[in-house]
Amino acid sequence: MSASAGAAGLLAAPPLPASAGAIPELVLPALLVRGRDLPWPEIVSVYVPGRPTVAFSARDLRSPGISEASRVAVDAGFAVVVRSTGGRMVAYDSGAVVIDHVSRDTQRVRDVRARFAGAAARDVQLLGTLGATGARAGEVDGEYCPGEFSINIDGRAKVVGAAQRVTGSGSLFSTVVQVSVTVAVRDVIVHVSRALGYPLRESSIAGLDDFVPGLTPAQVAAAFEADHRSRDGVEPGQLPPWVQAHALGARRDPGTQQPFHVDDWARAHPLRPPK
Repeated sequence: MSASAGAAGLLAAPPLPASAGAIPELVLPALLVRGRDLPWPEIVSVYVPGRPTVAFSARDLRSPGISEASRVAVDAGFAVVVRSTGGRMVAYDSGAVVIDHVSRDTQRVRDVRARFAGAAARDVQLLGTLGATGARAGEVDGEYCPGEFSINIDGRAKVVGAAQRVTGSGSLFSTVVQVSVTVAVRDVIVHVSRALGYPLRESSIAGLDDFVPGLTPAQVAAAFEADHRSRDGVEPGQLPPWVQAHALGARRDPGTQQPFHVDDWARAHPLRPPK
């Protein structure tokens, strides 16, 4: 993914067909952050998830309750995946918006705390334009996937979380915005957190539409797309069909309840342009 001089970044929205499913959606950024044969210095993808997903982190796998957590999620109809970025478990469905930002600027990722702080300040400002005037950065007591730079509303409930993965060639900064939290998502966060042994205050789970009635994932996705166009200079476009097809080839073995490891798959199936 070496960039030619002056190449603009790519805004790929959505990066995959809506029917792609959870595994290709999470495999794609893991492939892109390792890829070296695409012409853009940055790729930003904004999408509404295609199906209910529990995205575990490598940290979650160290919990003795990971098998029970996976079973609970699968029984509830959620795909179980081990995502590339850090943090802890997050669950979402089509009521959320995911923003994946792949960058080849290795200078940007050296000060991790500054990057998270900058992204949080930017997100707070954007959410304010959507009517979420109580948005602020900071962890709230008992939140799932706790983080210093989570975004909450009025110090009451978490609505946005971010996580990062850094490789030798760049970084992946991934953000999940909970716009409308369904009963299914709320329940699976509660039960999976319990299985993993994580403390949780249930009232910390919320979506933006709990505070801005009528706000939709499509509106939030459009706002993030516009923000990345204006601030990062990325230009709307499509990923090459061979990149999409490669990500869509990621599948789990039928019948398994074990989480699918996107990094393992990406390392075993690196992006290679067609000859």
